[in-house]
Amino acid sequence: MDLLLFMLDIGVLYSIYAILAISVEIEYGELGIPNFAKSAMYAIGAFSVGATATRLGVWLIGATWEGEFKNTSWIYATMVSSKIASNPLLGLIIFIVPMLIALPLAAMLGLMASYPALRLREDYLGITLIAFSELLRVIVRNYEPLLGGTFGAGVPDFLAFLPVQLKNIVFFMIAVGLLVLIWATYYRLTTSPFGRVLRAIRDNEIAAQSLGRDIVKIRATVLVIGSILAAISGVLYAFYVGSVNPDDFTVMKTFIVVLMVVIGGRGNPFGPLAGAAIYIALDRTITFAKQLVSLPFDINYFSYILFGLLLIIIIMWRPGGLIPEKPPLTISRKE
Repeated sequence: MDLLLFMLDIGVLYSIYAILAISVEIEYGELGIPNFAKSAMYAIGAFSVGATATRLGVWLIGATWEGEFKNTSWIYATMVSSKIASNPLLGLIIFIVPMLIALPLAAMLGLMASYPALRLREDYLGITLIAFSELLRVIVRNYEPLLGGTFGAGVPDFLAFLPVQLKNIVFFMIAVGLLVLIWATYYRLTTSPFGRVLRAIRDNEIAAQSLGRDIVKIRATVLVIGSILAAISGVLYAFYVGSVNPDDFTVMKTFIVVLMVVIGGRGNPFGPLAGAAIYIALDRTITFAKQLVSLPFDINYFSYILFGLLLIIIIMWRPGGLIPEKPPLTISRKE
């Protein structure tokens, strides 16, 4: 039983990070845009759940919200979960509505992020997007009526009508199913004419523009797609963890996901999958090591050291990543 729950937990976390890595791969690996506001897009999905799921549930069950959100969101989230236990349709609505809110919001932010991406060099673009990401997090963190500030927000269990073991299995199937669908669509894109256009822009923007490609439109489209995928992973994360706290979405989250793509193999459809697997394996190993190893500093900082060393090793000996980019299937090796 414990082993099954552990494997399901690993599968869900892997799916969430793999979707997030795919969103970075489309923007950075295929098009060459380093989107350092990725944690903001990821957060939009989670923030949409934290801000709307419990409020929607309270409204649907006909209850009246009393007290400040930061002090009562956890209580009302538990109340809504108890109602979902006898009303599966309520749980389905609470899962779908925040998703429908998060996706257009992420698309809008992705479109906003495309404007500096069109006009700034990579280094200035990175600084701008990092500032944008942190600004969003700080605003949400300090505006307590939205997500409870530093208290965070409780999230109803939309699968509360299922037994515990079956609940974990169903959530695992939802997460893995979304990952398979997203990856299959992304793989199809990489071997399509549109995918070849993205790599052409990445490798030689001037040449691609001279052939009549609308660089502005393509960059905006890709950033919107990547932002939507990041929001999907944020929605899954919020519902899986059962809470949302703005401090979970720092800039470090962006760097971790970029690290996955670089280690796995930038430009290869299997790169994000491999990078996410390596990160989850190391992260879980370090989590277990906390109970066995005594260090003169917080072992959480050791994970940053380990990931940094891994990145240096990969850049030195495998600059293309563990699974380097290969020519598209539609192009022969002789060409």
